[in-house]
Amino acid sequence: MMIKNDFSKEELLFELYVRKNYHDLTSKLVNSTEPYCLEILARTYLELLDFSNALNIYEKLGMKYEFGRVLLLQGKLDEAKSVWYGLEINSPLVLWGRALVQFIERYVIDLPAFFQIRSFLEVDLDALMRSHQYEFCENIINCADLMAQNNTECYKFIGRVFVNHKLYDIAKIYLQKAKEVCYSDPEVHYLFAKCYMANNNSYRAIESLKTCLQKVPEYYPAQMLLNELVRN
Repeated sequence: MMIKNDFSKEELLFELYVRKNYHDLTSKLVNSTEPYCLEILARTYLELLDFSNALNIYEKLGMKYEFGRVLLLQGKLDEAKSVWYGLEINSPLVLWGRALVQFIERYVIDLPAFFQIRSFLEVDLDALMRSHQYEFCENIINCADLMAQNNTECYKFIGRVFVNHKLYDIAKIYLQKAKEVCYSDPEVHYLFAKCYMANNNSYRAIESLKTCLQKVPEYYPAQMLLNELVRN
């Protein structure tokens, strides 16, 4: 892969999140002085769980919220809290960060808003799982019923993270809650099917996929998975 210095931010993000060319990106961007290149380099380091280099870049760029987030991914809750609570409340991201700290500390005062939960919950829960901060994750998901007061999709977001991490028994707990509050959501049934497949329960997987396709007939991943199960 050839990355030129004049690559746009969108092109670099494509390499990062779609092609996942982490090592190529780091080698090409490590000597860059462009702020947007350095920001993407920091995100690449996070994908590689290289927290030290990510911290150095965010500090250099003055990106204090992101600096605090890396501290959290390292398990340094008090340090992350100190950074985030030192920021002015001038963005949904800062409000979310403070709520996240409260979830982890199990003392919730400020419930995040609908769009904060939609935008940040799944991303941060996944990052904490990949960083092996399991106690933090447990405390966050234990606040799901509180989050659901503002956004019932939180159950699906949590379930999807655990499906992606192959923790299917935990995923089903939250997917069941999601199904109870929004049975018409096709993705919930699709995610249930993946759980059933992991447990070698093809019958229930097929039934879940059929339900998914009843809700949205053009749901392509469900149709592909159903075809695969039927063939087998």
